[in-house]
Amino acid sequence: MQIVLMFYGSRGDIQPGVAAGLELQRRGHDVVITVPPNFVDFATSLGLRAYPVGLDTSSVWDTPDAKKILATKNPYTKFKLATATIKAGFAAFDEDMIALLCGPDPVLSGVDALVSGPLCQERMYGFAEKLGVPFTVMRFGPFSENGIISAVPGVTRNLPSTVNRASWRVSDALTWTFTKGAENTFRKKLDLGPARGSLQERLTRDGAVQVQAYDPIVFPGLAEEWGEAKPIVGYLDLPADARGGLAESSRSDPGLWSWLTEGDRPVHITFGSVPVRDPDALTETIILATRAVGVRALITMKGRPDGQDPDHPDVYYARALDHGAVLPQCRAVVHHGGAGTTAAGLRAGLPTMVCSGGADQAYWGAQITRLKVGTATRLKGLDEATLTAGLREILAPETDEHARLLAQHMVAPDIAVSRAVDIIAEMGPFGGVHLRVCSPKGPISGRRD
Repeated sequence: MQIVLMFYGSRGDIQPGVAAGLELQRRGHDVVITVPPNFVDFATSLGLRAYPVGLDTSSVWDTPDAKKILATKNPYTKFKLATATIKAGFAAFDEDMIALLCGPDPVLSGVDALVSGPLCQERMYGFAEKLGVPFTVMRFGPFSENGIISAVPGVTRNLPSTVNRASWRVSDALTWTFTKGAENTFRKKLDLGPARGSLQERLTRDGAVQVQAYDPIVFPGLAEEWGEAKPIVGYLDLPADARGGLAESSRSDPGLWSWLTEGDRPVHITFGSVPVRDPDALTETIILATRAVGVRALITMKGRPDGQDPDHPDVYYARALDHGAVLPQCRAVVHHGGAGTTAAGLRAGLPTMVCSGGADQAYWGAQITRLKVGTATRLKGLDEATLTAGLREILAPETDEHARLLAQHMVAPDIAVSRAVDIIAEMGPFGGVHLRVCSPKGPISGRRD
């Protein structure tokens, strides 16, 4: 069976898809993965056939327009520039995927199933409908209607289930109101009729399985509420043999490995691909706060040189890290709240401070707080006092104990990958939901074989 996977975004969005692709390939399937241009080498180095789609997501915030977005304090200007950047990304993505799947002379033929990550999932749903093949989406957070958590980012209170469900219905309705025009414009490119209802409504109506690629222990009660329609399989990650071949492995950097092992365990501080307005000021804040609580700092941040800080020997900068190898050498982690980094920190049993820069990241910050395995704040306005207080909280013995116990009950990554792939493999030509091509004026419908 030829399965095309599409995972778009940053490293944390790509790696779970690569992990699933490797297991599908190991089981004998013909696997193709489409990823941003900056992750093609990553996927191919691990043995997958990969094609570039969309824009380079590692440098999208380094363009002149992106720098204007970060610099301006005018909300209208910020919105206008951000909208233009997003539109350019969608245009590039659409052009590349159409050429691959359904152009006049498509690069890929004989596709049997499509799998999508959360970003651009509505696009991939349209392609599945166009091709008439099974579709599943892999989600990295519980971002659809449920009674466990609210749709409002950052809420740490335990609200009534009816309130939580209502918040998701409102969120879904608002999202559809503001995005249906762009989605239906895209659907015209595929000669498909307009969509009837939000993507979540269509997925539910057509019975498409929505794999939840995070750990059930992080959201107690959610697995029981959703059941098999939205199976929560655990956090997916690369197998150990694949990790060992990555150039970013800590052992491939003798300087880093020496620094890690020759002193007290550091706090790892990383903000992933989140743009930082003033890296120098933030670095100074980190140095002062870690010095105040007496810990070493391993920092991953764009704009920093690699290696030990010549003026501060307790500080080491690294551009890219293998979390699986490095985090067990650390005492705690401070990060932006990306799903992948959150997973790595929890799996390593590390108390966590989330400094969120986006709405979805605030969900993880809230859950980290609710589970008593850390604390959360906003990256914007992070100062020495806030970071120092947060470090003291996550370095407290009780927080460390909570994080250690949580890790012991998490689903092992190989089991999570196996569960996810079991579900994807069931989508083959003789099972799962097949989306019928509809006429420009016809409704969307689905069938189960």
